Amino acid sequence: MKLVGFGCSFTFGSELQSPNLDPNDFWENTRYREKHVWLGVLAERFGCEFDNLAEPANSNFAIGQQVTEYLSNNQDNITVCVAYTESKRMSWYDDYWTHNGFVTDQTGWTASCKEWVTKNTDKSVNMYTENAKLIVNSVCKYYNVPLIQFNALGTHTNKPYTNYLANGGTMDEWLKQRQEERNKTYFASGGHPNEDGHRAWVDDVLGEWITAKKLL
Repeated sequence: MKLVGFGCSFTFGSELQSPNLDPNDFWENTRYREKHVWLGVLAERFGCEFDNLAEPANSNFAIGQQVTEYLSNNQDNITVCVAYTESKRMSWYDDYWTHNGFVTDQTGWTASCKEWVTKNTDKSVNMYTENAKLIVNSVCKYYNVPLIQFNALGTHTNKPYTNYLANGGTMDEWLKQRQEERNKTYFASGGHPNEDGHRAWVDDVLGEWITAKKLL
């Protein structure tokens, strides 16, 4: 069984850095990062292979399209794992995905264009997110591919889906609450979960829920 993960920086593993490597050595750090993010920890727990297709600053809109594209060519012996992100994110595709969190004047966009994109994204955030969930769930059902899903960030709903982890709120909220209760540090300096945070989420929440639901 292979776990195929989609999401934003919380699934990509931003800020997970091997202490034995130069902080600027991005590609050499990839194996360390992917092993210690929640998807890698989950794969280790259940004895699965994994493929991490998450992107920093990804939007739920893009996640829906990415899952669809992946499953059009791959359906055998996989489980799709989606960690949804903030609703106020948007993406567009032109040879590759561009996410509005990375739109700056330096990348060729004027300030007025960035303002327009942000303003119009805010008007339709709930629609984009709920449509993305419908796409992900419908495509997985069409190809008969198991699906595991939860909110990494954001307070959007999950009521229609029985295979959606709702207990404990978002991954971000749960970790912030538990680090205070346990006097632990579950976040790196930039606000992304550290190694202990990713493992705590799997050991105490996600892994237990998957076992109870018999999803893996």
